[in-house]
Amino acid sequence: MVTSIVIVGVGGQGVMTLARWLGRAAVAAGYDVKIAEVHGLSQRGGSVEVHVRIGERVYAPVVSEGDADYVVAMEAIEALRAFRYLKEEALFVVNKRIIQVPGKYVDPEQVYRALAVHKGLRLVPAFELALKIGDPIYENSVLLGYVAKLLRLDGFVDWLDEKNLRAFEEGRRLASAL
Repeated sequence: MVTSIVIVGVGGQGVMTLARWLGRAAVAAGYDVKIAEVHGLSQRGGSVEVHVRIGERVYAPVVSEGDADYVVAMEAIEALRAFRYLKEEALFVVNKRIIQVPGKYVDPEQVYRALAVHKGLRLVPAFELALKIGDPIYENSVLLGYVAKLLRLDGFVDWLDEKNLRAFEEGRRLASAL
């Protein structure tokens, strides 16, 4: 069985880093992993989309539309673009953070209501937790901990430094509270 994950966000948030760390944790747990950046440029402010597939044996890295077991969004507006990947029973893990589009205000509550049409939505306050740890840069570690807990990949992140490990544990704690 292969688990298909799509990770989306805004360039500069650490989307690629989150994908690599998730893949590294899965490899450490004994799984085969394929990762592909499919869309966008990893430049600051641009849309970034990365596919991660984990299983006993994975032959292709790209997740087809309607075939994702998990969609992980580091930013809520970008999450709206990723609906097309969700299976009906998929988990939709979305950082509550909204990065406003220049020149146009987007009401966060309106975005959250639009996301809530998917019954597997999990809004995660990764940005707020990262700020408590000291820097927004840790929000991808919070999401890594959250998703790793859901995927039962706990205990395979010994490469993280102290603050990233703290953020990872905060994410795991949130997922454990479900």
